[in-house]
Amino acid sequence: MNKTKNAAAVTAAIAASFAALGGFSTEASARGHSSAAALEASLEGRLNAMEAEMQSLRSELAAAKAESQRAVQESSQRLEQTEQRQVQTEQKLAQDEETVKKPKSLLFFRGGFTHMTSNRDGELLLNNQILNPGPLEANNGDGWYVGAGFDHRLTDDTWGMTDLMAVDGEVMFQYMNFGTSYNALVGNYAASVVGAPLQIENQLTQLTISASPKLKFNLLDGDLRPWIIPFGLSINVISPPSSGVTVLNPGLMLGTGIEYRIWENLWAGMDFRYNFTGGDFNYRARLPGGGTVALKQTNIDGLMVGGTLGFGF
Repeated sequence: MNKTKNAAAVTAAIAASFAALGGFSTEASARGHSSAAALEASLEGRLNAMEAEMQSLRSELAAAKAESQRAVQESSQRLEQTEQRQVQTEQKLAQDEETVKKPKSLLFFRGGFTHMTSNRDGELLLNNQILNPGPLEANNGDGWYVGAGFDHRLTDDTWGMTDLMAVDGEVMFQYMNFGTSYNALVGNYAASVVGAPLQIENQLTQLTISASPKLKFNLLDGDLRPWIIPFGLSINVISPPSSGVTVLNPGLMLGTGIEYRIWENLWAGMDFRYNFTGGDFNYRARLPGGGTVALKQTNIDGLMVGGTLGFGF
């Protein structure tokens, strides 16, 4: 009986132990499942954070790459602009150097035909039939001239208005010869000494000095230069003197011409000029009691046409 009770008690104790162990195992299993879920959630959060960070890095990298490309493009544009400015500067320097090398002044020599619009016959000292009658060869006012001068460049482009026209300042002198005449006054008084009329020859000459602005037009890259003189001051000295025995007369010089570069700084051309003079020589006398002019007034207006040869310097 007692053995049976003891066996039942042992069996009950063992069953209670297994029951206790079973409850513990279930609780441990539940705790394990909860820990795994938390770990998975933590890992997933970290992965999401890393992915967001990587996305942010990608965006920053793309922005940096775009900024770098813009910087490279801007740098390339600045470099190209700098090169263009450098090329323009070099071209400008080359043009300036070429302009500096080109001579801007011209020494020229002139020669040709001249004509006085009114001959000087009938003056006090020239072919006067009243003072010294006789067969005299009339002077027709034709003659020849030689001269020289120089042009100094004042501006290459008319003070910035146009590259087609330059302005020079010209100083020029010329000698003109109108042939021979006869000294009526000396011949008349010499006749009373020698007892017969004398015909004493003299040279009819004139010296002109002028200063003028000269407008030159640049054609064929500057190798062909037509020009005009709109006005100029001339000082004229005549020989023999006028009927009033004066020799100096101012005038207005006008002219036009053309010059061509034939080689290096050698220029050839032709010109036409006209000289209007003042009335300083207008001395005229008539015989008493009549209208006959004993002494004719002196008019030295005249033209010149000829060739030129110039040297640039």
